[in-house]
Amino acid sequence: MASDVHALRPARRADAEAIWDLLKEATADLIGMGSLPTSLPDAQQMCAETADNVAALATGSFELAEGQKRRIFFVLMNTATDRPVGVTGVTFKRLVPNLAVQVTTSRDGQGLVMVSTSVPWTRTELDSSYLAPEARGQGLGVLLSRGRLMMLHPVHRQIPATIASHIRGRFDPDGSAPFWSCFGAHFAPQWTTSGQAELALANDAAELDRLAGHRLPVTAIVLESLGAVNAASLPAFHLLSSEGLVPNGMYDPIDGGPTLVGELNATTSGQRRNHGRLTFGKQGATDSLVSVVSVDRFQVIRTAAGVGPSGEVIVDGSTANAIGLAPDTLVAIASVDGT
Repeated sequence: MASDVHALRPARRADAEAIWDLLKEATADLIGMGSLPTSLPDAQQMCAETADNVAALATGSFELAEGQKRRIFFVLMNTATDRPVGVTGVTFKRLVPNLAVQVTTSRDGQGLVMVSTSVPWTRTELDSSYLAPEARGQGLGVLLSRGRLMMLHPVHRQIPATIASHIRGRFDPDGSAPFWSCFGAHFAPQWTTSGQAELALANDAAELDRLAGHRLPVTAIVLESLGAVNAASLPAFHLLSSEGLVPNGMYDPIDGGPTLVGELNATTSGQRRNHGRLTFGKQGATDSLVSVVSVDRFQVIRTAAGVGPSGEVIVDGSTANAIGLAPDTLVAIASVDGT
């Protein structure tokens, strides 16, 4: 774990400029991460939307209309510098079409085909995560990826219970996805690269229909590009697998990456999660995620912590002070290593 204290929390309106400063120089790392901001106005909109949705969740007034999606964007802050070092998010969707490719037996029974479908699906999607290079290798990926789940548990009655994550597939060094030439380029030739397709679909959801309802044979070339996880996404894939999410046989129609799914109450963090009042100390400490239970003040840290004989959550005082937590604050704790 990092020596500095880092806290994951929902983004605030005032965070937008710092978030964009973090992302604007990371173009090469953000290939295929369509859920992250691509401009300062985009970051401002996402932060404003997050503030509104957190307020609705905190007051119990959060609702999703049919066909609607609403988002919470998270920022990972270095409390020593008060600067972001990472971002992630979740998007709640109610009966929003999900475009996917599945592999099945051909109609003549003589081989395999890949079939694209677009069907309404209610789910909580785990959006793309980005961690600054200087913050990698310090255990912060766990905090970034799994910490957001700690906010979902207190509001589980207001959000879709199914958790889904679309993991990036293979990308060539030039930033193109080889699966695109195997599948989507046959039906949307006006998008000559996977990047163009990603941008077009992000800007106009109606374009999804161009890629739905098609089938092609599964060839050896297809198998090389379908289902493989991007090297940069493998840590997230393994983290989500440790949370209990499993591949469901759906693949991204652009990059061929897999979709992982699970139920929120069955996730590892959900099953390990306990509550208690915060107290300062060092006894019985294990590697843990510790979060504020209050939705409107939510933040989560990864730190050495323990549970006392009366259920109190024991955290080092200097760590708690770094994120403004006072003794007797109601918090949740979930061990990282399973103890």
